[in-house]
Amino acid sequence: MAANARLEALVTVGHEPRTRWVTWMVVGLVAVTTALRLALAWRFFGFHTGDDVEIVQAALMRALRWPYQPLGLRNLLASDILAAPMAWLASTLGVESVSSLVRLTSVPFVALASANVVLVHRLARSWLGDERPALLAAGLVALHWLPLGYGSMVEARVASTTCVLGAAALLLGGPGLRGRAWLAGGLMGVAWAFRYSEGIFLAPLLLLVPGGGAGESRGAQIRRIVASFAVTSLITIGVEDWLSHGTPFASLADLIHYTLIERRSTSLVKAQPWYWYAWRLPRWLPLPLLPLVWQARRVEGWPRIGAFVAIPIVALSAFDQKQLRYLQAVVPFALLLGAAGAWSLWRRGHRRVAAVLVVLSFLAGVRGISFLARKSMAAVAAARQMGSSLGPADTVCLSQSWAYGNDLFLAAGTTVRDLDYPLARATVERELGACAAAAVYLEDLERDAALEPGIAARGFVRARTVRWGRSKPVVVFSRRPETAVLEPAAAASVQRR
Repeated sequence: MAANARLEALVTVGHEPRTRWVTWMVVGLVAVTTALRLALAWRFFGFHTGDDVEIVQAALMRALRWPYQPLGLRNLLASDILAAPMAWLASTLGVESVSSLVRLTSVPFVALASANVVLVHRLARSWLGDERPALLAAGLVALHWLPLGYGSMVEARVASTTCVLGAAALLLGGPGLRGRAWLAGGLMGVAWAFRYSEGIFLAPLLLLVPGGGAGESRGAQIRRIVASFAVTSLITIGVEDWLSHGTPFASLADLIHYTLIERRSTSLVKAQPWYWYAWRLPRWLPLPLLPLVWQARRVEGWPRIGAFVAIPIVALSAFDQKQLRYLQAVVPFALLLGAAGAWSLWRRGHRRVAAVLVVLSFLAGVRGISFLARKSMAAVAAARQMGSSLGPADTVCLSQSWAYGNDLFLAAGTTVRDLDYPLARATVERELGACAAAAVYLEDLERDAALEPGIAARGFVRARTVRWGRSKPVVVFSRRPETAVLEPAAAASVQRR
């Protein structure tokens, strides 16, 4: 109780006056990193996991009426309120290139990633009461590879992170919490509609609620947050799913059945051990920052900020499927703890140690940005080339079709068959008969020397090998003109407009 009271006093007492140089530093940091993310989005135009393809396809379905059947377990809120308006605006302004439309759908997510930097600065200033550690926290988040890299692509967790940070900033904003509690709960209702796993953050958010005076008890504020969360969920999930899938809460029900009952996964690696996030900690949290995170224990109120790291990590560790990108809303709070620890160490006179650890943390934090070079640029380039040579009634076979953008870059009416990955000989024999062209990864052909002869036996000849930087090279096969279709289509396909 005493610790909570001291934290509330720190929050509500006023902050050091904002100096002009800090204002310009924050503005400059946001401007530079926004420009960098836009450049990364334009340069690394491939896709990352397939989730981004689904958001883009659903957005073009809404904005331009392109045929697309979304997966039943996907809530389309991010597509509808972020990507689709951008696609519609670009099309209205005369943008006709599919490549440009796809790239431009990332702009709202880039903007939200910049907003996340500002929100972290706001959180740090409210918690620590000083501009300097707030600027440090914003810098650590702005230049960390995970928010920087995923903030350059169409990624729903960028938007859900904005909601989580915004809700936390509202609750650390001082007295008069009644209206802000309603808004914080609403933001959480939007956050978990963007990505259902973000519902985990409701627990640490409730721990962040301070006590209050008459009429503003902690219990009353918690009830407001929960009520607002529930009402907002009726709209962001219930109504959204009704409009998208024909049944309220259809995507949530399908996801629960798919992941918890059937224990299935869309990932190639179906399950990781429970300690995976701890084992991979050096990838998502700079190791030089760990002493500073430990030092943050000396800062008033650290458990309530630390709950935004500990509770989600424990909860996410209970699920079979684990990915570093699932930690996008965790990382800002971990870095905020590091900034608080650095400020504590600095004020205790250990300035050289604090400075060295901070510099090393910046260097370690930005290092992982190279993951963008492994997006599917080569596959997208191959899809563009195939799109200019195939007819609208043709069928094309693609290994990991999401990497090519499914049918986005192909002629209208082209049918796409999704070949499994890694490619197997049985798949070649079963699926390629009715295809006018096929594209597979070069690594599959090198792994199994019998694959290419098997493809040739189905009437195909190697047309070209497409390479782009460090992304997986793709080999495109075209059917020999004299070769007839050998067998009817048997696999599920995706049709474009």
